[in-house]
Amino acid sequence: MAVAQYSALALIAFLVSPIMVMVMVMANSYEVDWSTEIASSGFAHENTFFAGDVLNFHYDKNYHNVVVATDSDAFEQCNMEPNLGFYTNGNEALTLVEAGYYYFMCEYNCESDGMKMSMYVYN
Repeated sequence: MAVAQYSALALIAFLVSPIMVMVMVMANSYEVDWSTEIASSGFAHENTFFAGDVLNFHYDKNYHNVVVATDSDAFEQCNMEPNLGFYTNGNEALTLVEAGYYYFMCEYNCESDGMKMSMYVYN
């Protein structure tokens, strides 16, 4: 009986593994030059994003950071608190976990230079 249970588990693992690999392969990774030009760059509108995709933010941590706004109102008004994430190391790999709108801002340049980006993520 124990052998049959292990064989069934092995069969399930064998069948599920290719599906998991296929899902992982389908995700895209994007390089984001996080600077004051991001709002006018068209990056968010020129790409189509899906849940599981990764945004790799690159920036000078002495002058910028990445803040994930809670909603469109906070984004429009550059409200940094509360937030869904606050990043400061200069290189962030942020996974777009689920479908919906995402709002990214820079605490230092959101109001003065409009350094922010919004995007819709599809399933």
